[in-house]
Amino acid sequence: MYSIQALWTAAHHKLPLTVVLVNNGGYRIIKQRLRAFHNDERFIGMDFIDPPVDFAAVARGLGLEAMRIDTPDGLGVLAEAFRNPAPKLIEVVVDRSL
Repeated sequence: MYSIQALWTAAHHKLPLTVVLVNNGGYRIIKQRLRAFHNDERFIGMDFIDPPVDFAAVARGLGLEAMRIDTPDGLGVLAEAFRNPAPKLIEVVVDRSL
């Protein structure tokens, strides 16, 4: 969510770019740092669950080819995606627990 608008730039310039977005449902790295450095577990505004963000749909809206993988069986598409350079996003949904 920091710079998702860059996907439009990739589509606009037809960059041979495959973005793999690992979707853990929020800002897990910030949560980990908050817990480790400040012993704080008040994770305000760090989850994308209500409503959930469909990053593949956002990418399609910005002009990219996109797909969402939510099972390990779906990971086989990665090799094909890298063989065919084009502006695309592959959203890989992973466990959201901290």
